[in-house]
Amino acid sequence: MGTPTEPSASWEALKSHSTEVSKISLRDHFAQDPNRANRFSIEVGDLWIDYSKQPITTTTIDLLIELAAEREVSDFIQQMAAGEKVNETENRPALHTALRATGETTINIAGTNIVPIVQKNLEQMTALANKIRTGKQPTSNNSSIRSVVSLGVGGSYLGPAMAIEALADYADPNIDLRFVSNLDRAELTDTLKDLDPLQTLIVIISKSFTTSETLIAAESAKAWLTNKISETDLGLHLAAVTSVPERAISAGIDPELVFYLPEWVGGRFSLPSAVGLPLMISIGPDAFIQLLTGMRKIDEHIANTSEEICGPIILGLIDVWLRSFLGSNSLAVVPYSSRMDLFPKFLQQLMMESLGKRIDVNGNQLKIPTGGVLWGSTGTNAQHTFFQFLHQGTEITPCDMIGFARTKHDPENTHQDALIANLLAQSSALAFGRIESEIDKTHSELKAHKETPGNRPSNVILAPELSPEILGQLVALYEYRTITAGKIWGINPFDQWGVELGKELASQINTEITSSEAMNFDNYDGSTENLIRHYKKLRNQEKN
Repeated sequence: MGTPTEPSASWEALKSHSTEVSKISLRDHFAQDPNRANRFSIEVGDLWIDYSKQPITTTTIDLLIELAAEREVSDFIQQMAAGEKVNETENRPALHTALRATGETTINIAGTNIVPIVQKNLEQMTALANKIRTGKQPTSNNSSIRSVVSLGVGGSYLGPAMAIEALADYADPNIDLRFVSNLDRAELTDTLKDLDPLQTLIVIISKSFTTSETLIAAESAKAWLTNKISETDLGLHLAAVTSVPERAISAGIDPELVFYLPEWVGGRFSLPSAVGLPLMISIGPDAFIQLLTGMRKIDEHIANTSEEICGPIILGLIDVWLRSFLGSNSLAVVPYSSRMDLFPKFLQQLMMESLGKRIDVNGNQLKIPTGGVLWGSTGTNAQHTFFQFLHQGTEITPCDMIGFARTKHDPENTHQDALIANLLAQSSALAFGRIESEIDKTHSELKAHKETPGNRPSNVILAPELSPEILGQLVALYEYRTITAGKIWGINPFDQWGVELGKELASQINTEITSSEAMNFDNYDGSTENLIRHYKKLRNQEKN
């Protein structure tokens, strides 16, 4: 099997083909093929995906499918779902799909079926969520838990925070759910200032239970709890999610309130795990199960659909086509729903942490562009911020637009119809633009300014409504899309070694900053030494 560091027939064919396709505008594509919209649209679960406004032809897709077969994408996904060690650099499986498997499923790791462990954890989460939602969870003064504060960073924050905002219509109004992810003490102070410790549960989410940002916040949160709660009763107001339960227990957390996060679940894929406990407490176990059902619907689509008509794989292949063959540097994601404001940020971690790699799985330097930048915002706000750049900027940026047909807040669809009209209009305007002959001749001197070149690619994803099941489908869709691109590029989409260096240096520098000993700068560059000195001077800690 070839890798991107080794030329292959299908890769070379796509390079040659890209030269031909880049000469054809989207206007011409649609003019030449009246059936193009149907040809390049697909139903995935409850999602309708129109990718007809991409710079592709049937030949493009055929060649990309050949590339997927050559790179053994489908086999890789099957190996992943079966529990094989597809995360090669960490020598472990990547089994987030097991978190949404049914109880009847069997998935073995080293001869042990892990599904019962997943189901037991889910039952433990359900029990706590129900107790809190019914006011029966014990507290230090026999009151009820009315506030849940989740402490976590990265995947321990982005997934649940995104989902609780998206599913706000399903949240229990009697439970105040808040998140702290930033090491900046101001965020913790602002989050806790109007809460009652006697009615608050702090959930500490750290896979290793050594994440410095989270543990520093946890110590400060525990100190806040002790303003009203004795050390003896502190355990009633603390819970933990970790792959190392003994560390949480040794930190004073009741074993009944420690939830297991398996090592084989990556942070950015962990929403359906115990990381989603705060979400389950808010929206309830039934809605959380619906989220898992939506994810599983995409798992089943992948398992039962050939590459030629598999939506997530096709989207991942198009991402590779745009990035590696046509030179696109970024992807803009624009959900036309105010509830989805955090979705682009969630995808930033999912896709950029997974695909931001320069080395293939064998440790070889890649000679092709891999994952680009992902960014975005909600429509119609995005239209009044960065869409000018999308329409007339010097760089062509592909765009995903996501819309929902119904909403609980607009029973007559007055707002929703106008919102989706904007989505469809922007997708059309990006693709087809406005040429000189179509411009009003009243102000001829402005023709150059008003001309919009078009030929800007986009995907449109339409769904019935923003429900837990639909959100689960969207999350899983982008997961598989990311994994597909990673496999095509020959990189490991499950590790993140680039994150580790900064963590190591931060720990070292923090020790230097806080030490009362004379500073030792032997291991630092001149800039870092100078900045440490200046920082300590600003804190009036400069030593003579």
